[in-house]
Amino acid sequence: MSWKQPILFLCLAALILGGAIWLSGRENAVQHNYLPMEPVTILQATDLHALAPELTDGGAYFTHLVENSDGKFMPEIEGIVEGFVQKALKLHPEVLILSGDLAFNGETESHRWLSEQLRPLLEAGIRVLALPGNHDVNYPTAARFEGDSYSLVESPDGAAFAEIWKDFGYADALSRDDASLSYVYEVSPGLRLLLVDTNTPDDPGAVLQPTLDWIETQLQEAEKAGARVVSVTHQTILQHNRVFSDGFVITNRQKLYSLYQTYGVALNLCGHMHIQHAAAASCLTEIVTSALCVQPCQIGVLELTDEGGSYHTACAVSKELSDAAADFFDRNSRRQGSAVTADPELADWLVRLNRAYFSGRMDTVLRSDDLLNRWKAADDFTGKYLESLLDDTGVNYNQIDFTF
Repeated sequence: MSWKQPILFLCLAALILGGAIWLSGRENAVQHNYLPMEPVTILQATDLHALAPELTDGGAYFTHLVENSDGKFMPEIEGIVEGFVQKALKLHPEVLILSGDLAFNGETESHRWLSEQLRPLLEAGIRVLALPGNHDVNYPTAARFEGDSYSLVESPDGAAFAEIWKDFGYADALSRDDASLSYVYEVSPGLRLLLVDTNTPDDPGAVLQPTLDWIETQLQEAEKAGARVVSVTHQTILQHNRVFSDGFVITNRQKLYSLYQTYGVALNLCGHMHIQHAAAASCLTEIVTSALCVQPCQIGVLELTDEGGSYHTACAVSKELSDAAADFFDRNSRRQGSAVTADPELADWLVRLNRAYFSGRMDTVLRSDDLLNRWKAADDFTGKYLESLLDDTGVNYNQIDFTF
């Protein structure tokens, strides 16, 4: 199990930068001479955590694992993937980005299975771009689950990952980094996507210095070509919650952020946190799309024009499946809350806040200082966690605008 799995409360990042972040001032933004660009629709899905059907029999060990984890609706992951594929076919974007944690725990067979499930999108003319997350490559606990036990299975190295996903961005990359699985993809003459791998074995959670050098070269080339650049990472560049940061943000994020400031990268798309969120600093807006395998099982829809873009979320599965994922999530949350307090009112409030926070809908819950203080008295850690969620009271992170 990874550090993201055992405790639902830890599926967060650090410093909240405020409510309507897409309205932040952009007085420091660099002016560029961009080529005209046709409007384009880009979908983003992240943290699928797909598990090949042959790797679990749904037995006691697997059931206990997922029912005491972080709310990933693994019992119905096949249905979630199927629903997602059908939703993407219906929306038919020009590009679909998969921003990491494609496999449950990095199983080679899960990567192969998922890539085959997604192949109808390629056949429909949708360009699908894959990027690894921290669960995808050289993962030490990739496993098959049988009965009340498990056995370790193969996880791909970087070369094997790129081979499995070669038709999903790597074969058609404008440029690939020699030091990581980062690459640049040209959507059109006026738009390039920079997909940055931050999960190499040499320095997990960081961008390698050779990769930073390659990124700067790519940004210089894009500037010469008059192309806007939208960045994609798995972990975040900015901090999104004032309590947690370690393991959630890129450890040397300031170096990457400085490059983005210099070359005017206006948008970063990411995941990893499993929550729906956004933040902004100087000229950079960062959007975190929530995990596809966690309620409400949604994806991001980005509409780009010459001037900027608008982002909104869309549920990728049926209402029945989304509701079942929410019930599963609530049960996990309640179980963890009840392990800390016997007060059902406190547990109920934690369940409501968790569901709202992970779905980016803190405009649907009310702050209660009485309940917060009672939680602090019952368990200081949980109280501080809930207080950090309340920093976003009244905010809906499911609709965001930004400018280039």
